[in-house]
Amino acid sequence: MLIAQAEHFLLMAAGAVFLMIFLASLYVMTRVFTPWLQSLMAGVPLSVLSIIGMRLRRTDVKAVVRALVMAHQAGAPLSVVEVERAYLQRVDLEKVVLAFIRAKKDGRDFTFEQLVEADLDKRLEEKLRGR
Repeated sequence: MLIAQAEHFLLMAAGAVFLMIFLASLYVMTRVFTPWLQSLMAGVPLSVLSIIGMRLRRTDVKAVVRALVMAHQAGAPLSVVEVERAYLQRVDLEKVVLAFIRAKKDGRDFTFEQLVEADLDKRLEEKLRGR
């Protein structure tokens, strides 16, 4: 009887460990592979290791991926490093990426970094107007 209880306990412990591993894998899948798949489907090159690095640096991966996809679809591709650096500088990514897209469509030769600096100095609209 004691052996049967020990076997039952070991079976329950193994099931609990399996459940924990499954839940951890599911968590990693949603936090890493979802943004990777989104970028892949949009044609933006982004590696799983880049996403893991962004998570470790506490970067909002969704905001970065959204900005990269928006720029790529508008024909003004940006690098992951540029966009993440802008995020870490606390700029409004959507506003700066839209300004970059608008500048490219207007034929203005601004770099993304110049627009980030202008946003940090609160003079982005002034720079886009040409003053």
